[in-house]
Amino acid sequence: MRALELTARLLLALVFLAAVIGKLRTRAGYAAFVASVGQFGVPARWTAPAARVAVAAEASVVVLLAVSRTVPAGLVLAVGLLGVLTAAMVGALRRGARPACRCFGAADAPIGARHVGRNLALVTVALLGLLGGAAAAGPPLSASAALVAVGVAVPLAAVVVRLDDLVALFAPTPSRPTRPAGRH
Repeated sequence: MRALELTARLLLALVFLAAVIGKLRTRAGYAAFVASVGQFGVPARWTAPAARVAVAAEASVVVLLAVSRTVPAGLVLAVGLLGVLTAAMVGALRRGARPACRCFGAADAPIGARHVGRNLALVTVALLGLLGGAAAAGPPLSASAALVAVGVAVPLAAVVVRLDDLVALFAPTPSRPTRPAGRH
């Protein structure tokens, strides 16, 4: 079960680290993120404070997951933060709004069911990490089990972070109308 906790810990730490870096990498990117917060129903006067709290919470998840004795707190914070963000997405979708997903910075893809599903999957990962940590007893994790955890967490984190790009890459291209034979 320690391998499950380590996998969840690494996956979530990488995802939240990418989210923080993506938002703070450039001033323009951060400004776009702050502006997008208002499109999720946050009143204009609260968009900047809400954006700061969101980034601080994401950074806190990373820090808490990096320190062995605070991993459970990091997993709980991840569940709570993902719950709030998912509720904001669902609320926006119910109002008919489809603001850009600025989860990892400057992406322009509008939110949709895949973003809600992604967040729910990450909540599940955090809960499994809590379960794995609570059930962990006995000898420390072997090197091979740790390597497997890293081998699972890193590519999954990459898929989560680049989900919009992967969807766009594999989306069907609109077909061009064909001309009838013999007409040019």
